[in-house]
Amino acid sequence: MALYLGWSENKTRRIRRLAQIEVVRPRKKYRNYSGKAEIGAPDNHLHTYALFKDTGRPQDGMDYSPMTQEANAWVQDFTYLRIRSGMFYLALVMDLTTREILSWKLGTNHSSSLTHIALIQALRTNPKPSILHSDRGSEYLSERHATTCQRFGITLSASKPGSPWQNGFMERCIKSVKEELGPLANYQDIDELYIGVTNAIAYYNNDRIHTALRMSPRDYARTLRKPRKYLKGVFEKVGA
Repeated sequence: MALYLGWSENKTRRIRRLAQIEVVRPRKKYRNYSGKAEIGAPDNHLHTYALFKDTGRPQDGMDYSPMTQEANAWVQDFTYLRIRSGMFYLALVMDLTTREILSWKLGTNHSSSLTHIALIQALRTNPKPSILHSDRGSEYLSERHATTCQRFGITLSASKPGSPWQNGFMERCIKSVKEELGPLANYQDIDELYIGVTNAIAYYNNDRIHTALRMSPRDYARTLRKPRKYLKGVFEKVGA
């Protein structure tokens, strides 16, 4: 809304304060998992698409526009959601070009099964990416992820250790979804949480104006007019 009205960030913050609208800030990601990686961590293949803004002054930062426009990549991650009845985990897969959340899976643990189901759901209904990027969590460094990517000809990519900013687009997406969910203490059980996540992601994809895109991810995806080639045959049993 602020973008449509032409408000600056300071003006938006001031109006929000006068209207007594509180923005919910999610806490840091919860990590408490003893799973071990089944495969070695791949290189960060997205890094090759990032350019120094000034090669003479690398400290000035990077230009990430080629990464979003040329890499044909998906990014993935998961987050924890603690509600009244316990802890739940949300795995997401996002198209880096359009910032559209392609699939998600809510579960009671964050094993490689949860994250892999989210990946398979995305592959069922979208053209495959060239690169699939994540952090170095053991959930993603699994045999099932490696086998699926090999099957589809997808290059696995991972951030360097202790470098969450190398998956920053996905981190920001998760932050937006959690802000849309509001106070997690309001959710009684997983059924209510599921409805909340469904609505939050629908809003993120269809209605929320993305700052960089100047429109919603779904609207931006339509402008690219990507032909959707469903991979139904890949999932069918041989001889079926």
